[in-house]
Amino acid sequence: MTTFVLVHGAWHGGWCWAECETFLRELGHQTHALTLTGLGERSHLARVDIDADLHVKDVINTFHWRELTDVILVGHSYGGMVITGVAGHIPERIRALVYLDAMVPEKSGVSLFAQANPQRMASFQAKIEQGATALEPDLFDAWTNDPVKKDWLKKMTTPHPIGCFQKGVTLTGRESEVSQKHYIIATRNKPSAFWEQYNKVKTRPGWTTSTIDTKHDAMVEAPEVLAKQLDAIAKFN
Repeated sequence: MTTFVLVHGAWHGGWCWAECETFLRELGHQTHALTLTGLGERSHLARVDIDADLHVKDVINTFHWRELTDVILVGHSYGGMVITGVAGHIPERIRALVYLDAMVPEKSGVSLFAQANPQRMASFQAKIEQGATALEPDLFDAWTNDPVKKDWLKKMTTPHPIGCFQKGVTLTGRESEVSQKHYIIATRNKPSAFWEQYNKVKTRPGWTTSTIDTKHDAMVEAPEVLAKQLDAIAKFN
């Protein structure tokens, strides 16, 4: 049995992992899909000063109070920033990091505005200058082609605090102590900023990679396929 901690991306919540969790448990694994502060069922806690570092604390606290060790820590999309930050604080509790169509930060404090699609980020910045304290989800067509699942995502997603876009995650350097890292790229989410991340890491020592034939929200589009891929990573690591 492997313990997986699953970290969602922007606008999502722990809810997005539910089907994938079911399949992982059927494969004999333990799962913990938390919801980051200010999102999903914790959206009532949203405030302007929430940033990636606070979300790192959310995950670290989950490790502490659920007494988790030897974990495979999975981050989707923006969640890649969060899991990297977590690894910098508690690398001894993490067996491997898995980046699912996700950001892989390498410098402390570098914002998403500096890494993602410039036009899209400029649109977000304009909204912030107009007084927005959270950003509405805007790329449902990139997340899935399934109309039923797309409608469900529109119902379930919540605005994301602007601080998570404006300020990058703080890195300690200890994240390099997690020697096993894996990147899963969603092949039908193209072009995207995540292909740059994938190409950056795929030839590096300590990294393995794989593909999944989905749009960006692989855990929603193909939860069983993703669970089997994560199971294979657990067996390899």
